[in-house]
Amino acid sequence: MTTAPSTEFKLSLPTAVLININIMLGAGIFINTPSLAQKAGLLGAFMYILVGILMLPLILSIARMLRIHPSGGFYVFAKEEISPLAGFLSGWCYFTSKVASCMLMIHVSMTLLQHIFPPLAAVSTFVLDFLTVGVFCGLNFLNIKAGSSIQKMFIAFKTFPIFFAIAAGIFLLNGDNFTAPHLEWEGVPSSLPLVIYAVIGFEAACSMSSKIKDAEKNAPKAVLISFCSVILIATIYQAIFYGALGDKLAECAGHCDIFPAMISTLFGDSDFAGKFQGIIHLAIASSTLGAAYGIIFSNSWNLHILAENGHVVMSKFFARLNVNSIPAACVVVECVLCLSYLAASQGVLIPLQQIGALGCVLSYTFSVASLFFAAKQGRENSGSKLLPTLGLISCSLLISACIRSFFLNGMSSLLIFAFFFTLGVSMYYGTAKARREAPEAA
Repeated sequence: MTTAPSTEFKLSLPTAVLININIMLGAGIFINTPSLAQKAGLLGAFMYILVGILMLPLILSIARMLRIHPSGGFYVFAKEEISPLAGFLSGWCYFTSKVASCMLMIHVSMTLLQHIFPPLAAVSTFVLDFLTVGVFCGLNFLNIKAGSSIQKMFIAFKTFPIFFAIAAGIFLLNGDNFTAPHLEWEGVPSSLPLVIYAVIGFEAACSMSSKIKDAEKNAPKAVLISFCSVILIATIYQAIFYGALGDKLAECAGHCDIFPAMISTLFGDSDFAGKFQGIIHLAIASSTLGAAYGIIFSNSWNLHILAENGHVVMSKFFARLNVNSIPAACVVVECVLCLSYLAASQGVLIPLQQIGALGCVLSYTFSVASLFFAAKQGRENSGSKLLPTLGLISCSLLISACIRSFFLNGMSSLLIFAFFFTLGVSMYYGTAKARREAPEAA
């Protein structure tokens, strides 16, 4: 196994925050725009605040675990405080399921690009997905410094449609859209899973905590700052978008229609309006691709740490770093998983969304339970048991939302998740003998 040199590039706090935000502000905020308007009206905007409050104990718990184990992650949290098996399951569930979210974002982006550039419609979306996964695989072989620069470029694309919607929406605000008839209370429960999925991604700093400067101080800050920033941005964006268009937003068939509705209200059906719609959609596609790139960029380290600890087949091979100090073999596995999810789902978004959410929630639960055990044992910086207890309540709400989604939308995604879960457990016990013999050989 090769190791990174002592002069290894480390991520600054602002860069770590940007990586988190890049992943969180992916497809979800745009996909949710018409859906929240349809389900909850103006209240759709305040669902972000509600979810932020419900998830706050969870966020604080993970931030505290980063103070206890600054160079760790989901695997280290549960391994050190519960058991090696719990650590493996936490890291494995997150690694395999987060890739489903990545594939969802890539597929949404390619569909949108086909909408922007009609000649691309002649090419199968799956072919475009395959090519994009291959390009991202190659880009992630570059060093961390180059990767962080690419993330900053994607952030620039991401901010354009969001801040355009806010600025234009302020100009178009209609006071009637803030009245009682636009408060759809009955749609609040069904809106929760949509918003939960949209804000998942704050935990990317856990995967890369060992690559962050002064991780004990900066990794927890990266989690808290990025989460609060995204909740604030998403709330303002959704509220102003609805305040500008009202029922017209709810009538949009999907996320491809929301900006044309706003732009046509501003500029009518002029040639400029049509060209500007294309620019906005291109920025959204780039934004979503940026989130997918960010997942591959950070998530490979979750498989790498499992390999370093001998939990996967061919552990020595997957634990190696390339000349740029990147776990290249782990990146390749991510890309193979992406294409596997694409084949299994046939490009249907809901199963990918469900898998991504369930795996993340299970890893969150293991991490919060780890803090509970750390507090119970009186470990330094762990605090009282109140915070993780509240965090476990947050996790139970998230798990309930996942279960409800399976009953509403079908169990096919649960079967796919169960396959990878079983594969992981089998691999864990299959490599147990090699792990036992390793200390003896040493």
